[in-house]
Amino acid sequence: MTITVSFVNLIDSFQHCQFAFMSPELKKQFASLNSDNHLTGQALDLLKIHYGFTSFRPGQEQVIHNVLEGKSTVVIMPTGGGKSLCYQLPALVLEGITIVISPLISLMKDQVDSLARVGIPATFVNSSISPAETSKRLEDVTKGIYKLLYIAPERFYSQEFVRALENIKVSLFAIDEAHCISQWGHDFRPSYMKLKSAIEALGNPAVLALTATATPEVKEDIIKQLGLVAPELVITGFARPNLQFAVIQAADSLKPRLVMDAINASNDGSGIVYVSTRNRADNLLEHLLENNVEAVRYHAGMDAEERKIIQDGFMNGKVKVIVATNAFGLGIDKRDIRFVIHYDMPGTVEAYYQEAGRAGRDGKPSFCLMFYNSRDRHLQEFFIKGDNPPPEMVLAVYENLKDYESDTVLITYSDLLASLPGDFEAPEMAVGTSLKILEREGYITRAKEKTGNAFLKISGDYSSVLEAVGARAKTQRELAGKLFDKYRKELGTGWEINFEDLAGILGAKKDSLMRLVRNLEEKNLAEYHPPFRGTEINILKRVEPSEINIDFSFMKDKSRKAYEKLDQIENYAYHFGCRQAFILKYFGDDISEKCGQCDNCLNGFGYVRKMEAPVKSTKKWKYSQDTIKRHGNISELGENLSAKAGIETKLTQLQTFDLYNKGMDIDGMAQTRNLKPATIVDHLCWLLEKKMKVDIDKFVKPAKQKIIKAAIKELGPGKITPIKEKVGDEANWDEIKLVLASYKK
Repeated sequence: MTITVSFVNLIDSFQHCQFAFMSPELKKQFASLNSDNHLTGQALDLLKIHYGFTSFRPGQEQVIHNVLEGKSTVVIMPTGGGKSLCYQLPALVLEGITIVISPLISLMKDQVDSLARVGIPATFVNSSISPAETSKRLEDVTKGIYKLLYIAPERFYSQEFVRALENIKVSLFAIDEAHCISQWGHDFRPSYMKLKSAIEALGNPAVLALTATATPEVKEDIIKQLGLVAPELVITGFARPNLQFAVIQAADSLKPRLVMDAINASNDGSGIVYVSTRNRADNLLEHLLENNVEAVRYHAGMDAEERKIIQDGFMNGKVKVIVATNAFGLGIDKRDIRFVIHYDMPGTVEAYYQEAGRAGRDGKPSFCLMFYNSRDRHLQEFFIKGDNPPPEMVLAVYENLKDYESDTVLITYSDLLASLPGDFEAPEMAVGTSLKILEREGYITRAKEKTGNAFLKISGDYSSVLEAVGARAKTQRELAGKLFDKYRKELGTGWEINFEDLAGILGAKKDSLMRLVRNLEEKNLAEYHPPFRGTEINILKRVEPSEINIDFSFMKDKSRKAYEKLDQIENYAYHFGCRQAFILKYFGDDISEKCGQCDNCLNGFGYVRKMEAPVKSTKKWKYSQDTIKRHGNISELGENLSAKAGIETKLTQLQTFDLYNKGMDIDGMAQTRNLKPATIVDHLCWLLEKKMKVDIDKFVKPAKQKIIKAAIKELGPGKITPIKEKVGDEANWDEIKLVLASYKK
């Protein structure tokens, strides 16, 4: 695409725009800019003044061209590609205000504060500030005090708010995370659907839609939903050459050890471990803390203040690892994240790549590791069913509500599900989704959830509780002590209590208290009943089923596409070829080049599932000039990326496997890797359990194997000590370990 642009002269813009916010020194710098410079020179001056950069990243300059010419533009840049600069820099030149739509309510203040530090005046309007403060900020915008106004999309549900904006000259309407407007995307948010009418109400200013994850289908839907006519497209590609991808098929029992391997292999920087549920976040955190890893966890079940404290601690480098659900990460700009691990397979390629893309934003080599097993598919199907109830269920929920004489109904999701006719194989979450659909179409409204007390009874004594908790779980032991000190009688008889109040009385966090209770419940030492969580539903319209106006065909399409997306991420897990090439093709960036550094490229394509032992490729991949043009100066990533951030940096067992394939014995491998022989034995056991082709005869004589297997058959493979006692001096501990691993195989 060839673009001819006449850049707005900075000196003229300085006079037209109300830059009262500038310091005298900054005004002096602007006045000294050469008005005869071409676009690139002037834009670079602005870039250097405010951001300290000397050059644009790929695509940024082209986007800025379009914005200053008033052309609506759809921008697709990879995570860390510098999307925010594409609207922040033009905002300094454009005559009116730049509105930025962002779903990141919790981060808006941080974004505004960051802009203030580089001399760019900005403010935000969302639900966290009062109506009076909102009015004051909008008034300041009309006075030219601010150049950027961050707005949460939910604000456009209010016509009064939209009318207040009509008095403001809006030169640019920027939409961050624009994929949220597409119902075919992985993070659809209904509030984004209000943006088209908001743009029209504001006089149709130029629109800038930005995202890092959009398939060709989602890209077209963004254009359609925003009502854009022949917008410019700037797509810089999706490749992240500094990221190294790998997938491991792993049972749940093996995953904590693999996480520890990855953490220990990462000497600097920090990392994120994404888990599928809050409970898994709690359990993994406990394992990491017990192994002296500086870690925290983050999920939506925590209160806002605690989440902010944890997020700030991670961002400031006070902790190395954060274990989180997908509630964490959107808008996070931490440059030194060296690894992102997906403990469970996510539901879509888009979600995976967006989360994995938070690694290596400083351009340095980083790795992205995903674990998967058959359980992951079932869990994601559970989520899909919850988010996509069948039309029959939506109608049944509505008919059930109409059976109440009162227009106000207070009921739990579980009770509502149990009262439905027929046999709906759907989780309680599907009831909530059904209510959302009915609410969106104007048939009902919902008030805030009503919450009662929980019931707790401890059946064991204090000593049995401590034994169940374990000696290393110091936090839970201290909490159990406080509980018994204050409420020994109540714990024995059972009582109803608000857990938030109880946590406050004990001086503990509610999540810590819940972890203790769940732990005891799993060991049959506690009886726990969660609090009543009901929803107050107001029926607005009572109509016959035939009169309900809901697009059920769309609902069916949405459900079908969700399963198709799940199939794609599962295909990625089982893929034999280059991981990054698979991802790029998914997003429509179909290149023939292989990354040369993912697990498949390094290990002969599909090392987990191949029958023959893979041999590591010695080929060093060279990127083409076309790739360098599209993705920037790849040489800055460092020479020989595979050696610098090879698969061995996170999968230490595979490096041992390479040495085994070269014919080395245990002592030779240990010496080469500067490890203890016992560690090499552990690696070989892991490889055997993973069904890799390791010939155990090289390490244990067949006669000894026969003796060890006889003992295993007699005593079972559960514990190694009884087997050692049985075989005595006939075999050593390492030989027994290897045979056990082979036996389990």
